[in-house]
Amino acid sequence: MPLIGVMALGGEAGSWYVTRQRAQGAADAAAYSGALRLACDNAPQAGVTCSNTQSVDYRGKQVAAQNSFCNSGDTSYPGATCATSLPQGVSKSVQIATLGSWNGIAGNYVQATVSQQQPAYLAQLLGLSTINVVATAVAGVDSLAKPPCVLALHDPVTFQGSATVSSANCGISSDSAAANAIGFVGNSGISVNAPSYTVGGCSQTGGSQCTGVKTYQQPIPDPLSAVNTALSALKTSDFPNKNNSTTPMPYETCSCYNSNNNPAFSSALNGTYYFSGNVKINMNPTITGTATLIFFAGASLTITGTPTIQLTAMTSPTGPSVLSATVKALMKDLLIYDGEAYSKQGVNISGTSTSYFNGTVYVPNAPVTYGGNSSSSAPGTGCYQVIAYAVSFQGNTTLDNSKCISDGAVKPNVQTVRLVQ
Repeated sequence: MPLIGVMALGGEAGSWYVTRQRAQGAADAAAYSGALRLACDNAPQAGVTCSNTQSVDYRGKQVAAQNSFCNSGDTSYPGATCATSLPQGVSKSVQIATLGSWNGIAGNYVQATVSQQQPAYLAQLLGLSTINVVATAVAGVDSLAKPPCVLALHDPVTFQGSATVSSANCGISSDSAAANAIGFVGNSGISVNAPSYTVGGCSQTGGSQCTGVKTYQQPIPDPLSAVNTALSALKTSDFPNKNNSTTPMPYETCSCYNSNNNPAFSSALNGTYYFSGNVKINMNPTITGTATLIFFAGASLTITGTPTIQLTAMTSPTGPSVLSATVKALMKDLLIYDGEAYSKQGVNISGTSTSYFNGTVYVPNAPVTYGGNSSSSAPGTGCYQVIAYAVSFQGNTTLDNSKCISDGAVKPNVQTVRLVQ
């Protein structure tokens, strides 16, 4: 009889262990879900907003409910698997809290505490009338100290052939979920030194290029989505003084420029230029200056031949009155915006070995083939960023977004969510 009693008590204790495991799984999921919501709320980029109207508390409790843990009478969450009534003496509790520090480390954290109280049976012989099974989890939101200077919004970032990339201060990122979201094809010599980040995987044909890449992470929001929305809605009628000459003029003196041929860049550019027609730069012209180039109303940029292009973005681009002050502020250090509709050909941003594009190249709806900056002629500290539908590197490129950071320009914001307890 004593042996049978001990075995029965052991079975009851085993049920507590099972309940504890289930509660811990619910707490882990609830803390992680709440932290994902917190990361959305805390996104520091202007113009990046959270479309989810539910709170951190709601998201944590919703996921706990999907794992069968709810507060009394609180079983209406979508996907909830909580019983509407519990056996006598059984109750469940879910608490979600946001923390400014954890374990002495300041930061953004979400703590989930899940518990189940139930009556004791054989354990009453040991003086226990009820058993309270408690599980706690904490998830933290981290931001990369060095944000990436390349972001592919949909398709992979690829390095083809003999491309070489130097990026001591910034990494590569992709929102693609493909196994080759960052892919090195036929090249074993590229070393990306800064933290790199992708929703999918990293593939390589040789070398160890994928060693420093964090794979299977959360998507990075498009930090310039508000700019894309505003610029893609522009019409030529928004510009009262349209000019269709072969010589482009900045917005301050000429509101719109249309060209289907090689434009006459006869002098250094200085200003914000809006193009409503397809612009083709071919042969070997030299294009220099400080400018922001906006291609809207179906316009696109095509670069062929071997032009020498040495452009630095406007710090404060201008535009028609239909563009809000918020949008114009987001355009700081924007060098090229091309809103053309998706096509496999996409946009080719390239030039000679002495070319450089000092600013953010933003092509959200089409892939970009990027030739980029020569370390020998580009400014030593620059704002070299690429945000596009997809990005392919096929030439020698120097990437450095330290000037974007010091200018306060918009940059991709990488936040990772991980369980710390």
